[in-house]
Amino acid sequence: MWREITEALEKIVDVYERANHIISLFQDDRARMRGLELIDKREGITLELGTGPGNFALMLLRRLRGPLICLDYSNIMLCKAKERLSRRAHLVRGVFEAIPLRRGVASLAAAAYSLRDSKKKLKVMAEVARILKAGGEFLVVDVGKPDNPLYREFLSLYLQWVVPMLAGLCVGYGPRNPWSMIYHSYNLLPPNRELLKTLKTIFGGAELEERVNGSLIIAVAHKMPESSIKTPKI
Repeated sequence: MWREITEALEKIVDVYERANHIISLFQDDRARMRGLELIDKREGITLELGTGPGNFALMLLRRLRGPLICLDYSNIMLCKAKERLSRRAHLVRGVFEAIPLRRGVASLAAAAYSLRDSKKKLKVMAEVARILKAGGEFLVVDVGKPDNPLYREFLSLYLQWVVPMLAGLCVGYGPRNPWSMIYHSYNLLPPNRELLKTLKTIFGGAELEERVNGSLIIAVAHKMPESSIKTPKI
């Protein structure tokens, strides 16, 4: 499924942002901006996981003073991002589960609507903790899985049926289109409460803010000294 998700994203690179604004009811960038309000870091190296066509990277560059490393598996996405990003952005092809950076080099890592597409989320979080300095932060903005079962079921139905139709109408695709993959990646997400617990375990500290009844989450994890972190089995 991971390969199918990558191929689906590459198919929609030119209309990716426009359709995502529609299917999120224009909450996607609002959540990104809220995430930027919650982080403290402005100096040092920042790593973005899943740069895509560069939408969030532009927001990060406006806020940060240091270099930005943009990591994505897709050459197509990286080429699109290169067209719009400044020289402060360094584009790197790779996977989240094996981040090509040395230990303790980054002050901030960010993943906006990309963590859910990773193959092994615990491994990704452990890799982010590895490359962060003590005191570094990991910002996650993504689709959430509400703890309330009624909200969870409503969101599941929305992602399975409404999202593909809305996106299809927006960009001229039929009902079976790349946005149908969001539902499959959503099914693999842990509930919001469990995600927060995992972030606290791996990084040492974390807060999670819910929006739209838990269907969007903004989380900030704080890398504590190594001695206070419990490494989970991966």
